[in-house]
Amino acid sequence: MSTDPEKPKNKIVEFWLKYEQKILVIFGIILIAAISYEAGFLEGRKNQEEPVVINQIASDNSENENIQKENSIPADDNNPKTGQTNSQTTGSPAGQTTEKQDCAFVASKTSDKYHLPTCAWAKKIKPENRICFSSKEEAESKGYKPAKCCIK
Repeated sequence: MSTDPEKPKNKIVEFWLKYEQKILVIFGIILIAAISYEAGFLEGRKNQEEPVVINQIASDNSENENIQKENSIPADDNNPKTGQTNSQTTGSPAGQTTEKQDCAFVASKTSDKYHLPTCAWAKKIKPENRICFSSKEEAESKGYKPAKCCIK
């Protein structure tokens, strides 16, 4: 009866001897993967930034445009993008003002499409490239076409 308990023990020993290297390699790979995952998780927690919280509700697009203008003009006297001084940039030429009451439609100097001021694409137009129109006819007379994304 002493031979029965030894048979399973012999099978385990035989299995271990036969597959020892493969078992150790698989165990090593699993261990390295677990350590790498934890290291990445801890590094990610360390680099996590505070979320941006906006406490003020935008009430008027003209206020937002004025803020964008102020932020887009460098503090020095010359604007490297336009070559104009600050006083020239803030004072818009006639017909190209960005105030809300005059901008029924907006366009970019670099495009041939005009948009509604509330259109997402219109909001992406840089202030120095923005052109305002008071009517569709005015925009079309200057060679602009309606943008299909916001004007139907």
